[in-house]
Amino acid sequence: MVFRLSLFLIVLAGILLAGQDIAATLSAKAALADGASPYFVVNDALFLYIWVPLVTLSASALFLAPGLILAWGIRALGDRFEHWLLKGFTLSLFGIPTIAALVQAVSGVQMTEAAFILLILLLCVPGLYLFQARSFETEMFRGKSWDIIGMILLPLAVLLLMSPKFYWEVLNDDGAHSFLNAMLFMIRGLPFWPPDSGAIGGYPTPKMMTETFLQSGFMRIFGPYEVSIRLAYLPGISILFGVMLAFVRPTKTRGDMQTVFGLGMALLLFSFVMAFNPSYNPYFADIALPMVREPMILLGVLGYILFFQEQKFGWMAIVSTLALFTAPNGFLLIGFFLISFFLLTRPLPFRQVTIGGGIAVAILIMASLFELLLDRLGLMGLSTEFNTSSILNRLRFITIFDTGRILFWLLPCGILPGLALLAWPWQDKLSRALTLSVIAYVLFFYVQAYRILPHHFVPAAIIPLIVFWRLRLVQAAPTLALVGALAGLAISAWISWPETLRPFTITRHLGHRIAFETDVAPFPDVEEIGTVEALIDEAFPPIWTQAELEKRYMAGALSVYVYARIMTPNDTAADYFVRAVDAPLRADERIIGDAIDGRVLVTRGSAIYESDLHNTRVPVSIAPVYRVSFDVIFGRGVRETPHPVWDIAKVLGLR
Repeated sequence: MVFRLSLFLIVLAGILLAGQDIAATLSAKAALADGASPYFVVNDALFLYIWVPLVTLSASALFLAPGLILAWGIRALGDRFEHWLLKGFTLSLFGIPTIAALVQAVSGVQMTEAAFILLILLLCVPGLYLFQARSFETEMFRGKSWDIIGMILLPLAVLLLMSPKFYWEVLNDDGAHSFLNAMLFMIRGLPFWPPDSGAIGGYPTPKMMTETFLQSGFMRIFGPYEVSIRLAYLPGISILFGVMLAFVRPTKTRGDMQTVFGLGMALLLFSFVMAFNPSYNPYFADIALPMVREPMILLGVLGYILFFQEQKFGWMAIVSTLALFTAPNGFLLIGFFLISFFLLTRPLPFRQVTIGGGIAVAILIMASLFELLLDRLGLMGLSTEFNTSSILNRLRFITIFDTGRILFWLLPCGILPGLALLAWPWQDKLSRALTLSVIAYVLFFYVQAYRILPHHFVPAAIIPLIVFWRLRLVQAAPTLALVGALAGLAISAWISWPETLRPFTITRHLGHRIAFETDVAPFPDVEEIGTVEALIDEAFPPIWTQAELEKRYMAGALSVYVYARIMTPNDTAADYFVRAVDAPLRADERIIGDAIDGRVLVTRGSAIYESDLHNTRVPVSIAPVYRVSFDVIFGRGVRETPHPVWDIAKVLGLR
């Protein structure tokens, strides 16, 4: 068995070595995004829809291999398929990028492309040694054929059906931030920005970093391209699918086609909704963020629940870091689950809940202490994005009348799972705990007046799938349940359909028209990022209200900077120039805004600049049902229209 497994790993590595240039090739074909049919390009069909998916799935499998093989070698008696998936994914996610950074720091060899692929193969060796020492038992995989097929086909379907979104859509500012984070981790060896990095330095932190680990792994394989960090979504959604399939079968372990197909289609619709809709950008969403991180939050929470129920607190702590080190809502979900579990269990599980909750709190405390240590050592600055003051400010202004938010958690997975929360009499104990957790979670975000977007409700959209497929009525009639679920998915897809499916490309065209006539620092450079981003903001000021958005274009300074600095075709004519403040102007040129650090942004002509600035004919691929007004995203204070907002601090007499 070890020989066959080793041969399989060698084949995967061979495919990657042959196809490690796919990201560069896709980048060179970016003009296809503006073509007549970006979702199916006949002339490049073999490359785009056969070779790229094969290489991508091979990269996902090889990246997961060291952790999965090691998890098999150290498996405990009674471990099931879902235990193995959770352990292996966690070990690979944190282990491979960390070891790559250490090897690079010690050896001086860049751990990219062939060197990184070789490192992954070497990291499989310890697991293969333990694998050989343990007998290969097929019990864990018995009855899992449909599950494994689904875990392969789901990411393949996501990639093929949304290929232009993966391959050629531009980065928005969140995506550009993720892109630079992954590059930083590769170059610096730490996924954290140095002190005094400005706004970009607030993320990642030790409590928000898992997607950077995963994205840097794919960037090490394929290079610094947009598609590299987006492909990192695929292994996460595949593993989440496998784990959820275990959760939806309360009384049996054997897979069945109805459940696999129904759950797979729901996750496919979820992927579609996430790819197009949740974004602070008013025009489009970027797969790179937040979509890539959502599976890790859910895997961390589901892993915590799984090991907590079995009182395997060691692995509970390890796997829960997938959620606790991704975003604050991971801890929120765990807290709501513990409260729900406590209320529903008799006798009251004081000891179990105290240990489980204490471990989660301890992990967050250690992460905070680690952040303080890095700050003391001068390796990073302290982030304020989700500190106590920031969270209290989010909770200060509340509303109960923004009813459109109900659709943010009801639609992404097909309506019926959300309604299954009402089927309390037919739910088992776990389903009831999940139901209470989801209700509390939805209410927590629903009442917040500002800065709430569809992705905040992702766990509340996904977890009800478990509740639905565990219902006794569904277990008794899975075919009928599948028909109902598919009908709900069809209605949700119709409501969630965007006005255009075309990938957004304006940012790329704008960035490529900016030329640097000053000395440029090695990319990415913190000072240069801050300076050029400020210059772009001078020309295209940030927009904070819906009224402003209707009058001019919101460029996204960070993403424009990325396209100005890299991936610019040689034959692109420049319309803007980053130039020294004392450099002379040519005919018709004009300085835009103020000088920043001795540099100015110059336009070739006022007409060009005015056309770009006041471009309001920008395609919007966010579906109407998921659009959130800038007045809601960036609003503040008490108001009466379009719905009442109250200041809870004043209501409680604190202000």
